[in-house]
Order: sequence, then structure tokens, then C-alpha cells
Amino acid sequence: MSLLIVRCPVKPFTGNHSGLPSDSARTLAQAIEESGCAEHFEWCLVDKVSSGDDIGANSANNILLETGVGTTESMPYADEVLVLLPTIDVRLIEAKVPLANAKKLQQILPNLIEEYVLTGAQSLAVQALPPVPGKPAMQRVLALIDRAWLTWITNQLEALISHRVRLIPDCLVLPLQTEDSAVDAVTIAYQRSAANVILMQRTGEQLGVAWVERAPAMGEVLIPQTLQGATVLEMSWDWLASNAQQFLQDNTSSKAANFALNLLPNTFKRQKSKGLAQFSAMLKRNPNDSSSAVDSKTAWTNPALWSQPTQWAKYFVATVVVGYVLHLGWMVLDNWRWGNQMEVLAAQSLTPASIAKLNQEKAQDKALDQKANSNSVMDVFIKQVTQDQRRQGLVADADFAPMAAKLQQLKIVFGSEVLQKIDYDGYGIDFELKPGSLKQTNSDVEQRARALGLMVKALGPNRYRLLPYAGVGS
Repeated sequence: MSLLIVRCPVKPFTGNHSGLPSDSARTLAQAIEESGCAEHFEWCLVDKVSSGDDIGANSANNILLETGVGTTESMPYADEVLVLLPTIDVRLIEAKVPLANAKKLQQILPNLIEEYVLTGAQSLAVQALPPVPGKPAMQRVLALIDRAWLTWITNQLEALISHRVRLIPDCLVLPLQTEDSAVDAVTIAYQRSAANVILMQRTGEQLGVAWVERAPAMGEVLIPQTLQGATVLEMSWDWLASNAQQFLQDNTSSKAANFALNLLPNTFKRQKSKGLAQFSAMLKRNPNDSSSAVDSKTAWTNPALWSQPTQWAKYFVATVVVGYVLHLGWMVLDNWRWGNQMEVLAAQSLTPASIAKLNQEKAQDKALDQKANSNSVMDVFIKQVTQDQRRQGLVADADFAPMAAKLQQLKIVFGSEVLQKIDYDGYGIDFELKPGSLKQTNSDVEQRARALGLMVKALGPNRYRLLPYAGVGS
């Protein structure tokens, strides 16, 4: 996978202004136009090392593919872009931030930085970096950037042709130094800007400082007395490319401090398709151009490309599961309501004789300390209807002929030689199967009967009862 490393130019000096946001933006725009900052983006295209490879074993000559200086529109395609913002243009401070949601936090941040700045907070874009695992949740690092400058940088980065663009302070690619590190273990990077030298140092997982020193002579770099003996490196692609890849590899896990660090505003996600649209149009105009073609396999296997579809797929699966659970719960509730309503209607249709019989059965169950049958009302009602039909000379479903016809259906399914004994009591048939004639369990027999529209209840090993009316009273 390809990685494009971009170094932003240093914000030009704007001079004195009134401090109002409108004046500041106008003065900065003039300074940008005069200095031609849009032409000073430095970039380096490298072959991204996989997480299982050793970056230290790959020399710069092996991973550097192409370098250049120019506008962002002239840069090649890459699967991932890491943009380095000069630390001199970013102020990183550590402060206590109240626990609040993102919308509330944006309202609180300008008030928290008033003691750290001399100008008005309205001219600064303030971002709270992601919390560092293992540290207090209220202890956060704040990034302060000139609002107009960040807006200009964001607009320039929209032209990049990539699925993932990430903006970080360039001090974070330096080796991490602890408070107990010796001076000779400290690394300081510098770059020249006209007659000045810009130096930077990483002081924490998300912290770094940068300052400007006057260069007395060409090739000479002044280091503060307290940092004498530190390793001083010039900002060059020879070591910057490897360090940038090491930064990405160290922060691939969600438990890493800078896993979600990105100084680009949220609106950039909705605007970053601009560069991809231009790239697609370029391919349509010249599809055979090998210098601008992208390996389709590399593009489709890019995890960043599938991050949003994967998230929507998770939402879809969760919606289906929740909908299924709700539907199942509604079916259970509706079945209970239906059974309860049937029992209430049956109780209203019972005759005094049937009510007396029902009370007698409940008294017997209570005397024997047995649980009352929840379908006793329906059982008594079915017997009452059956008796009324027989008194009127009508054929009832509980008569022997209809019950024998149902039993014949079961014989066809299970075999004609499986029956060993039947017993008809006027309201159902108890039948017994020959031992070993069926290798199915009682639940399997009940399921097969239910598929035929019949109700069979297991009474014991190889013993079952066939109920009338498809088991309405069960």
C-alpha cells in the first residue's frame, strides 16, 4: 500500500493587525498570496510497510518512491496520506477539560484557553485531542491553531487524491522522550526558513514545542544550553519517511494514544471527495495512462475504503436482530392474548352444570395439591359443545368416526403396523405404539402430527392421546 507524506509550509508572518477575525483573515490571505504558500507543499511517496515488517530493516533508499514540491493538486494518488503541520504553527497545551459531549465541549474550549493566549480566542481553532489511555479522563491536550490558517490548509488538502487524509503536528514523528531521558537521548529536528532556523522537540505522547533561532551563519544551528549534547537532525526525507511510517505503525491499535488523532475538522470528511472526483475524471480522459492508474486490488483492499460500509452493515445487522426480537416478542404476547380471550369467551358460554363441574375439578386439584390445569375451562366447554351436538343428533368432531379417520392419517405417516392398542373414551383416543417401531422422540411425533393439523400429546413411552378440534382445549 502506498503512503503519501506531505509537509505543510510554515505560516507566513502577517505583521501587526487589529486582532479582529476579519482583519486577521484578510491580512493572512494577503501574506499567503505574496509568499506563494500553495506552491511550497513538500511531499514524499513511499511504499507503506505492513504491520508485520520491521521498518528499521528498510533503508530510506528502499522505501522512497518519489518526492517533490508543489501544490496539492499535483501530488500522486496514495492509499493513505499523512500530512505534517509545522509545530511552530500549533500550540499544544495540557489542561483539565470537563467531561462533556462533543457539542458541549466546543462551547467550553474557548473559555479554557483564555489564560494561555494573549489575543482573542475567537481567532483560534481549538481542538481537544483524544484522551490518552491510562491517564485521567479530564487530563487532555489542546491544540491551538490560527483559524484562518487551518481553513486555508483544509481547503488545500481537499485536492489530495486519497481515501484517508490525516493531519498531525510534525513533532509527533520524533522519538518519544520521557521526563527522565538523558540529554543525549533527546532528538531535536530543525529546518531553515530564510535567515532563521525553526527547531522542534517532542516532549510527550501528544506534546511538543517549537521555537525560532536566529542563524548566525549558514550551516550553524544554535541549541539552548540545557539541550547541549542532544541529537540534532535536519528535516529531510532520509529519516522523516521512516519515522512517519513508525508513527502510523505504533498507532494502529485503538489502545494507542494517537490512534484517532486528526487535526482536520469534521467538515473535511464531507468535502474530501473533491480530489477523488478529479482523479476519476482524469482516468476517464486517459484510462491508459500508467502514471496515473491505480491498482484496483490495492484500492479495494484498503481498510479505510470499507470502514463506512462496515459501520452501516453493523447498523443493518443490529436493526434486523432488534426487529426480529421485537417481532418474536409481539407474537408471544399476541398468542397469550388470543388464548386468554378464548378462555374468557368460553367461560361466558358455560352452562350452570358445566360451571359446577369445573369448580368440582378445581376443588379436587386443590385437595390433591396439584397445579390447576390452565386449559380446564376450554376442556369443559368442548365437552359441553360435544354433548349438545350429540343430543341434537349431529356428528361431533370428538365422535369415534372422525377420530378414527384422523388416526388413519397418522398410520399412513408412521406405518400401518405401528399401532398396538387404542382406547376411545368419547372425547379422544389414547393409542399405544409398538416398542421399537419408531426411532423418533415424542416431540418429533407431536411435530409430525401438528404438520397434519392434528393435536397429539405424549402420555408416556410409546403412549399418546389424539385430541379433537385440533387441540383447541390444549
